[in-house]
Amino acid sequence: MLIDKKSGRTGNEDRQLAVALAGCAGMLNVLALGAFGLFPSNMTGNATQLSQELLQWDKLEMIPLILLLTCFLSGAFTSRVAVSFAKKLNLRTIYAHILLVEGMLLIAPVVVGFWYPQDLQHGSYLFGLSFLLGVHNATSTQLSQGKVRTTHVTGTLTDAGIVLANLLLHPIMRHPPAQMKQFRYLLSVYVTSFISFFIGGLIGILGYEWFGMNAFILAGSILLAVSLLTLIRVLCRKRTKAFKGCSVER
Repeated sequence: MLIDKKSGRTGNEDRQLAVALAGCAGMLNVLALGAFGLFPSNMTGNATQLSQELLQWDKLEMIPLILLLTCFLSGAFTSRVAVSFAKKLNLRTIYAHILLVEGMLLIAPVVVGFWYPQDLQHGSYLFGLSFLLGVHNATSTQLSQGKVRTTHVTGTLTDAGIVLANLLLHPIMRHPPAQMKQFRYLLSVYVTSFISFFIGGLIGILGYEWFGMNAFILAGSILLAVSLLTLIRVLCRKRTKAFKGCSVER
């Protein structure tokens, strides 16, 4: 699911990616709304609000919004740089490594807070979360070649509407069978992304009500589990191939 395969990706892999990452993104957005009163990945809303605050020249409201936009952009930039260098080195597990680090960074402040109490509802955690969601969205977008955009529900629904129209217009447009198959596949990915984001949001609401900021551990744990599972599978396959190679030589 998190491997950049030379042979291309299957529909099941993209749907699994949507379930894990869109669900996690929905959870993180709701947790951030409960903790900070803002959506850390809603760049459309943040940019709209920024234009309003700019006209009123409210610096106290402008600065946090500018920082949120900058942090999200920086996260996407960082993800692309990491993937680009990894491709140069032929490291096809880079996406799993990125999400592994993201999961650790989500969990670390909460765990440290158990021993050294701190106010996690401070703005710095929100800006860090915006950066991580920029990483999150850019990573899934690159891996799925734009089909799975975990934090961008507007884009997902737009793409779903276009594909749905293509499917319904088939009696008139007479699309080739291969293209119809592609449309159905894309629609399944978009619908899976939306439903996963929505369910992740519901889990985030319950998690914040029950556990407060500690609910961020759940979101981070999902990323850790998915990325570690991928890396372990790759390691096992390499060892199996190496063992078979040694057996043939003997």
